[in-house]
Amino acid sequence: MAPSLLSLLWYYLTGNLQEVRLEPGDRIDSDSERVFIVTRGTGHVVRDGPGGHDILIRIVRQGAVVSDGDALQAETQLSLLVLPRKASRPARAGG
Repeated sequence: MAPSLLSLLWYYLTGNLQEVRLEPGDRIDSDSERVFIVTRGTGHVVRDGPGGHDILIRIVRQGAVVSDGDALQAETQLSLLVLPRKASRPARAGG
């Protein structure tokens, strides 16, 4: 589930939201602590294959969320918002 606008604003104001720009061919590994939101450009989500080559998982564009531990490689200039994974978890309903 994508974080709400209010959550993004809060993380931006508290310094937990970062903007990252990748040039074509640049690569960044996602991990269990961060979530990437594509704000501009096109990229590939890839996973290391058994022979040392990349396996294409999916192509991402504006609005895509990457948080599954695979690598993100820029096809075009790629702009990302990076936020802590805890910001993207939905709140639990009280009961």
